[in-house]
Amino acid sequence: MNSTYQPDAEDFRELTAVAAGDLKAFERLYSRYEKRVYQYVKLHVFDPALAEEVLVDTMTAVWLGASKFTHTSKVSTWILGIARHKALDAVRRSGRRQHEIPLDGLPEVASQQPNMMDQVQQDQVIAHTRRAMSMLSCDHQEILRLAFYEELPYEEIASLLSIPVNTVKTRVHYAKQQLKKCLEKLGHKELI
Repeated sequence: MNSTYQPDAEDFRELTAVAAGDLKAFERLYSRYEKRVYQYVKLHVFDPALAEEVLVDTMTAVWLGASKFTHTSKVSTWILGIARHKALDAVRRSGRRQHEIPLDGLPEVASQQPNMMDQVQQDQVIAHTRRAMSMLSCDHQEILRLAFYEELPYEEIASLLSIPVNTVKTRVHYAKQQLKKCLEKLGHKELI
């Protein structure tokens, strides 16, 4: 067997075990996905307590619905799809929608030789990118998070959002243009 970690194969094995009622497999899957799901849910939900509630609802649905997984997408796409529906339901119930989304937990770029100056510059890049991202529409924030932070293929994003693949491509293109404009507005052309 290949020694490199293959998340979808591992996720599929875990989900299969969850479908058979394996609580330990569910705990591992929960641990693997809780931060990703929480960050994704925060694109739709403003209140951290509500985001936490949606996370629990999502993972409960994964536990209860594992046997219904159809294998038409990656496990991660399936879980994020559940999270998206639960988040949108929660927003409808609460009557709220977040307008500016803090992107805590933005993946950080690993430095080859960490030193104090590199770390300060890296922190500044992350802060400027977060600020620029928060200026984007919710749709643009969501599409960029799915494409670049979750690294989902366009076909899976299309399935998750129930839109055509070409619409995904168009949204990514326009979202990147808008991000560039936001960075320019903030005076950070060097990040483009």
